[in-house]
Amino acid sequence: MNINHIREAIRRITYCYDTSDPKELIDAMGIKLGFLPNDTDINKLKGCYGMINGDKVILIHPDLNDEVRREVYAHELGHAILHPTTNTLFLATYTYFRLGTLEIEADTLASELLLSDDIYYKYMGRNNGFIASCEKVPERFVELKLNNFRKRLNKFW
Repeated sequence: MNINHIREAIRRITYCYDTSDPKELIDAMGIKLGFLPNDTDINKLKGCYGMINGDKVILIHPDLNDEVRREVYAHELGHAILHPTTNTLFLATYTYFRLGTLEIEADTLASELLLSDDIYYKYMGRNNGFIASCEKVPERFVELKLNNFRKRLNKFW
């Protein structure tokens, strides 16, 4: 899936629901939201997405702070939008299917949703860690956003 497809999906949903807040989008899109069991290892699983009885469902770890919860909402929303019928937790647990591409796509949607296009100019000359700290997102989201921005920029030059 290419970046243009992901950006267009974000443009459509943020326009349709008049918000870019991942939690508000989850609610507006009718995606059911719940919590993983309390004894889930937070270092191994912060959230997951899947279809249960035809309903889109996102489960998150109950102990996440607000900042991480926003990141997880955005990532799992990425799965709900880009991979609506794929149960990634099932694939990871019961098959040898490599989730790398699906996870990168979900992270890409999250990075495009949570970071505006102007961060390249706003933080010119700053390192990704600094940007991530200011924007309250993981550094991998900043890397994805900036790499995709540079690719789009290079097409024009």
